[in-house]
Amino acid sequence: MKLVAELREKTGTSASKQARAAGKLPAVVYGSDVESLPVLVDAKEFEDTIREVGANGVFTLEVGDDDYQVFVKEYSYFALKPSLYHVDIQAFTAGEKVAMTIPVYAEGGEMIDDGIITQSVSDIEIEVAPEKAPDNFTIDVSDWEVGDSITVGEIELPEDAVLITEADETVLSVTAPEDITEDLEPTEAADEMPEPEVIGADEDEEEDAEEDE
Repeated sequence: MKLVAELREKTGTSASKQARAAGKLPAVVYGSDVESLPVLVDAKEFEDTIREVGANGVFTLEVGDDDYQVFVKEYSYFALKPSLYHVDIQAFTAGEKVAMTIPVYAEGGEMIDDGIITQSVSDIEIEVAPEKAPDNFTIDVSDWEVGDSITVGEIELPEDAVLITEADETVLSVTAPEDITEDLEPTEAADEMPEPEVIGADEDEEEDAEEDE
């Protein structure tokens, strides 16, 4: 998969706004053998490329007369709308290992009857050749019970990958739901509340007694 980029002639906030208005996405390309290159890519073509290769997928970026093997290191979005603002693109050479952040997802949580699935780590960092990096780590928790869990170190990594995140961090766990029945039981104070006094009842009884006399 190839994506064509053009070198940015102007940088800065004003130039970036104009580029976005024209359907371009500002980006920076960098790597061990590449000086920082500010570029522009067609926003729609970029989205189509990522849809094809995946969030961590490898593709070819053409900049002028040069082709680079790259992946997207970081996606930046606008604060108030789900639109891309800027991307950092990392170039690499064949066989080179780089640090990559891989998201972790749980599937099958709806199958757990007694217990609540808790996710403490949403992504893990590994050093890996980008072409061997997975798009994500998906953990099947459909047959988990209360007390089951998995740590970072228990997740199966790609061949030759090196774990960077601490191995003993808990990623997912199933805990018992909190018991709230005690909060719903009436208190002794509520049971011993006096009956409401009917105002004027005694006066009416006295008046009836006087009339009988």
